[in-house]
Amino acid sequence: MKRIILLLVASTFFLSLVWAADDLKPVDFAGAMVYSGSEGSLLKLEIPMEVYQGLRQPDLGDIRIFDAASNLVPFILRNRPNEIFTPTQEEVPFFLWDGGRENSFPAGTDIEINTSGAVVRIKNQSASTGKPPVYLVDCSTLKYAPAGLRVRTETQMNFNTPVTIHSSMDLSGWKVFDKRQVLAFFGGRAQDALELPLNTPFRYLLVSFTREAPPPLSMTAFFMQQEKPGEQHELILKGVKSPDGKKVLYETSAFIPAESIDFVLEEADSIPVLIKNRISEDREWNVITRGTIYRYNSATGIVKSLPFDISNRGSVAHAPFWELEASGDLPFITAPYLVLRWTPREIIFPARGAGPWTLAYSKNDCPNFNPGELPASFHSFNDEELETAMFTGEKRYDEIKLMVQKEKNYRTIILWAFLLIATLILTLLAISIARSMRK
Repeated sequence: MKRIILLLVASTFFLSLVWAADDLKPVDFAGAMVYSGSEGSLLKLEIPMEVYQGLRQPDLGDIRIFDAASNLVPFILRNRPNEIFTPTQEEVPFFLWDGGRENSFPAGTDIEINTSGAVVRIKNQSASTGKPPVYLVDCSTLKYAPAGLRVRTETQMNFNTPVTIHSSMDLSGWKVFDKRQVLAFFGGRAQDALELPLNTPFRYLLVSFTREAPPPLSMTAFFMQQEKPGEQHELILKGVKSPDGKKVLYETSAFIPAESIDFVLEEADSIPVLIKNRISEDREWNVITRGTIYRYNSATGIVKSLPFDISNRGSVAHAPFWELEASGDLPFITAPYLVLRWTPREIIFPARGAGPWTLAYSKNDCPNFNPGELPASFHSFNDEELETAMFTGEKRYDEIKLMVQKEKNYRTIILWAFLLIATLILTLLAISIARSMRK
């Protein structure tokens, strides 16, 4: 009799758990942030630090987006793209090289440069011998590699001259740019742009005219689009040394998607180290990388070890607990500062349904959900990328709906099965009670 009652109680308890397991809603998460926007548009937001601090899964698996009706909204994650810009055109200095010496190139002994490498003058320059001119162009002060050179001449007389370009990094060796190009002016129209070698680094150019042409009034470098890395976020923590001084412990209290980790010594030192982390205090330590951290003074200033690249470790490197262990015999004099750096991450989602939309996060038992990631090299959304992103989000959204529907069907079957079992148990219990009363 007691066994029957215990079985009934256990069945009822399990049935209540199955019944309670319903679709995810914003209230199921420990944290939430609300965002407004235009319905039907594509909304983009940077993941704030509060979300990293509240996460329970290092792969950002416990993040969801809901509309005002608490329906799931598909989303994608990506690193914030680098800035794309085109540098402003910049005029560069040029000098007439004696064109009378065929097959002769200027060398370091022919040219006076300053400490930064900029050309000051050409030494011992002789008078022109009537040969087509050659111009030494100084590009050493340019921050970006020029894609081309625009040559503006003093007069508007008609001319046409093929041009040969040589490049050099140090004025000691010259490489020819094997491309036929022409400078010309005819009928009020000018062909004044020259292409420059993009795959060969250079600081100096020789621009050789094949025929006589008006002397240049100016030479201006122009550039292709450049990619400027975005500013990284940074977290700096002071560590706590172990009693023997051989280990230093750090706690970030956040699942930060770190791409590099650095340790800053306050005093001159050099220590071989093991770098470890773990996602919780009850887990074993994972060895992330090893190397040597150092700091010393030199004639040019303080020299210190470079940061460790951990971008290839994925979500393993996102743990909140870190340990620095000295692998040599000597302990740490002082606990180094830990510096974590990461590229800001964005959530992008279509504003479907009605707003406002809720970013919900932090749930221990949340099913793992990887919505798909865009490569960090994507600069911005063009039509094709947007279509791919939307398809990825919609596909995951459909998968979630299908998963939820299957779970509902599964729960319904379990519910009816346990109702039948409970009915059978109650029937047996009633029969047993009736027999005992009859006796």
